[in-house]
Amino acid sequence: MSNKENIAGINIAEGVVSAARIVRRGRQKIAMTHGGWLEYAPDASDEEIIQVIRKLWKKCRMPTRTVCAGFHTRSLCLKYFKYPDLAPRELTSALNLEAEETLQLPPEEIALDWHLNRPKNDPYTQLGEQLHGVLVAVSKKDVNLQLNLLKKAGLFPVLTDVGSTSLCNLFLALRGDKVNEHNAVCVVNLARFSADISILFNDHYIYPRTIISRSAEWSSKVQYLIENISDALLYYHVKVDKTPVTQLVLTGFVPQEPEFVAQIHDTIGLPTEVWSPLKDDNFVMGHTVKSSKSHDVMSPLMTTSLGLGLRNT
Repeated sequence: MSNKENIAGINIAEGVVSAARIVRRGRQKIAMTHGGWLEYAPDASDEEIIQVIRKLWKKCRMPTRTVCAGFHTRSLCLKYFKYPDLAPRELTSALNLEAEETLQLPPEEIALDWHLNRPKNDPYTQLGEQLHGVLVAVSKKDVNLQLNLLKKAGLFPVLTDVGSTSLCNLFLALRGDKVNEHNAVCVVNLARFSADISILFNDHYIYPRTIISRSAEWSSKVQYLIENISDALLYYHVKVDKTPVTQLVLTGFVPQEPEFVAQIHDTIGLPTEVWSPLKDDNFVMGHTVKSSKSHDVMSPLMTTSLGLGLRNT
């Protein structure tokens, strides 16, 4: 695939289809040239979702049908791994075994990938170095179902990504200067019934975790959210890295009640900010987006698709 490929990000989850096409404006700023979202019924059929996708593409006047798709399923395996003194050539076998044990599926039925935490200026991992990063694995059947859905809607999916890593891409694109060898940042993206927790540290290394709220939206599950953020921070500090987390950033469906954020801040004890990527100083709205109705794009529903759309850059 050419580096100049024109790709849009599309996210289908929890009753919403959102899409965004992103381009870079200079060194730091990014711009959304096209984007928007539409809702679908929780019990919608595949054909109904396909019609919503087609309607959204027409509404946004999206100039491409090539997409990077967000992937969502409760059976997804998202695991941090750390192998001391493992030769790089042995990594694939080790991760395949981890995926088989977690998913309880034969290897031919598993789709997997991984992200290695290593310095940007050192693309090769030497023998004897600690290999650590993030494993993502899922049933090939689930992947094929989503890809077929997108193809039936007239789209051409060339990449898939998960919420945690697309969130990291978005934060680093807009606020990468906040993350270095002395400061780590914990970014939490709240969807309606799930949350992606991503700790960014060192040379843009990541430690991600995804949680599900099975019974209610986050306004009534704040204690559950706090417990999971606290667990992620503790595991990161004990097992992953000693770079201190100096800030907690909440984005997405953050409840409007001030006591929600106050309770998280007071319990976890970190400086806490509510962040809207669409209002970030380094984010720009393109002319096509500005000419559409503002409520179509100025929404926390767009957060994940913005990160997916960054694959265009």
